[in-house]
Formats: sequence, C-alpha cells, structure tokens
Amino acid sequence: MEIRIENLQMRYGVKEVLSIEHLRFEQGKTYGLVGHNGAGKTTLFKSITNIIATYSGDIFIGDANVKEDNKVLLNVGIVLDGMSVYQDHTGWFNILYFSGLRGEHHEEEARRLAVELDLLEALEEKVSNYSYGMQKKLILLIALLHNPKILILDEPFRGLDLKTVAWFKEYLKALTKNGQTLLISSHVQNDLETLCDEVVVIDKGRILESIDLVEERKTAVRLLLTSDNHGVATILKEYNFPFQMNKEGLIKLDTANPLWMEVYHQLYSQEIMITEMSKAPVLADKLN
Repeated sequence: MEIRIENLQMRYGVKEVLSIEHLRFEQGKTYGLVGHNGAGKTTLFKSITNIIATYSGDIFIGDANVKEDNKVLLNVGIVLDGMSVYQDHTGWFNILYFSGLRGEHHEEEARRLAVELDLLEALEEKVSNYSYGMQKKLILLIALLHNPKILILDEPFRGLDLKTVAWFKEYLKALTKNGQTLLISSHVQNDLETLCDEVVVIDKGRILESIDLVEERKTAVRLLLTSDNHGVATILKEYNFPFQMNKEGLIKLDTANPLWMEVYHQLYSQEIMITEMSKAPVLADKLN
C-alpha cells in the first residue's frame, strides 16, 4: 500500500512542527526519513498512524483517509523509539493482548519470530525483568506478527545486538520484495544507505529534499587523500572536472567520470600519490 500526504499542517500552540504540501511513499519501496533531533520525523510517523490527529490536511493509506477510516491502520505496523508494553505481564501476555486487539492470533508465527529473535524462553517472564534490548525485540515481534503491508520504524536497530540487527535487515529486505512499504528513521548512516531506495530529508517540519539512493549507488563518488591535494585541485580545474574539498581536506569526486583516467595519468606523471581512497557517504551531512 502507498501513503500519500496532502497539505499537512501541524502546530503545537504557535510553533509550527509540520508543513508538508505533498509527499508520497510508493508501495514496495523502503524510505529513510532523516533530520536533526526535533525536525518532525516522529511527529510525522504519529500523524500517519493517527496517534496524533490534531493536524490539518489529509493523509491517505491506499484510497482511505486515515482520519475517516481507522480500519486502514490495521495494515500498518509501527515501532517508535521509547515505545513500551505492559511491564507487569509476561511477553506472551503482551503478544496475545496486542494481536487480540486486531482480532488475530498467530501463535506459531510468534514462536517462529521469537526463535529468530532469541526471545522464546523469555516470553514466559514478566517484561519488567527484560533488558532494554529484549523489550525492543518484543515490540518488534508484535509489530511484525500480523505481516503489515506498511511498516514504520523509528530507530529500529537501537539497543539490538549485532546478530539481531543482521537478521532484521535481511528480514526487511525480504518484506519489500513481497510488496510491503517501509519507512525508517535512523541516525545511523549505514543502516539507511544499505536498506533504503530513497531518503527524505526533513528540517523544522518541512521537506528539504529527496535523495534517490538507487541512482546514487550507480555512481562511483570517492574521497581521496593525496600527497599533494593542492596539485590535484589544479589538475582537476584544468580538466573542468567537478570536485569538492571537504573540511577534513579530502577531495570528493566521481571516478565514473570519463575524464578520470586522464586525470589519474596526470597525477601519476607528476608523481602525486593517492594515499587513501574511500567511498563517499551520501548522507553524512544529513544526520546528527
């Protein structure tokens, strides 16, 4: 299912926290939402799922307006950072309770996911005995259990062990192959660059830009450290070769440019050595 947002406005008193004229999340794609703390990411997620309904404008999931047809939210799974469950009850109680709210019980699927998450034995214990990471696993299990058509994840990997993170990333990739739509907010650049098809940059409640990571992956943008950066810059200017010098003194350029081999031979002829070359991160300046 796709999500479509039209003329969304949200204020806390006189403070504007969201102002989005148009935004569309297509079915079967993974979107990253990035921005500094307080940019409006979590508020947007809560508006899409009607946790916050005091906005003006329209949010559609498929053809249904979420304010007018709450049932459409049965197709959505959400994990918010800091989300909680019933602490004085067992993991199993929480699974049965929250799945029961949907009128569904998938005990065998819950067991399968619990095994994958290394959580099965702990389900008999009270959640108050869980570590933060175990609680995060339980919340993920509950969100995944009904196989939602849309999955919204706010900092989904925070608090998880490396084994679980690796499993969960592969699980998410499989979901999009099956047509699910994923929205992910994370401050971890690698998570977004490896999972997302597109990244939406938000600041002060407004959409600044959208980055097509599928296209970005086709480029060969690299960061270079050389024995003579000034000399490299001079040569690049002579060839009208686009480049940037970042604040660390590294040269950023696209080695897929047809002129690169000519530039490279010039560097060699002038005995300028490339001492370090690395893939340039796409989102480094978008995250805090």
